[in-house]
Amino acid sequence: MIRGLGLAAGGLLAAGAGFAGEQAWRREDPPTPASAASVDSWEPPDRQVDVVWAVNTRRRLVALTFDDGPMEHWTPQALDALDAAKVPATFFMVGSRLARNAHLVKGRLDRHEVGNHTWKHDDLSKLSLAHAYRSIHRTHEAIERVTGRAPTLLRPPWGRLGGTTLHVAAQHRYDLVLWSLLVQDRRLSREPARMVAAVVDNARPGTIVLAHDVGAASRETAIAQLPAVIRGLRGRGFDLVTVSQLRQAAL
Repeated sequence: MIRGLGLAAGGLLAAGAGFAGEQAWRREDPPTPASAASVDSWEPPDRQVDVVWAVNTRRRLVALTFDDGPMEHWTPQALDALDAAKVPATFFMVGSRLARNAHLVKGRLDRHEVGNHTWKHDDLSKLSLAHAYRSIHRTHEAIERVTGRAPTLLRPPWGRLGGTTLHVAAQHRYDLVLWSLLVQDRRLSREPARMVAAVVDNARPGTIVLAHDVGAASRETAIAQLPAVIRGLRGRGFDLVTVSQLRQAAL
């Protein structure tokens, strides 16, 4: 975990606040009144933003995370496997997909954690402050509306960080979650046993595993192997928790 990225976020404001495209954006796609007020009256929050790749802990805990959903077939299949094993996970959801597919997850997320993954899988590092805020805030509201809980974590798409990423995270009182172990669904899609072993053998206490519940056929193979991953991790003595639960076990 990196501490000390609790930015003096106000020091970056000048880089994003006075851009020429802001008024054009407002004319083309005006934000909701609440979002507009929040952008215009923003002041640097009195908090730090933590960036987490893994957690330093002695406890044998691993967090499974899933990006880019929810989507038909993919997300229900992942939820079915997690429910069967009674395992919690953290889903970083794309807001526009959640708004469109809320019926897929409604009532199925009680044991799980849901984090923000932008409105349309946006590269926050390339967006203006106003565009980045709108993407994050719309997704925040969608998650709260569907789950009844406000998200506290943001995973920027592709793990790309920038000044606007840290700004909007601080504005929403989020911490940023990246990952320390990637499911090798592309490289090992034709070798599912090796795909499973690459996760199970490389997990360490505090590992955050990144998988996806949407995408190419190779990723569907990875979801199909989720029960084997869970069995393998448990066989090595690991308990599976959400990212926030994992962070609570930090030294």
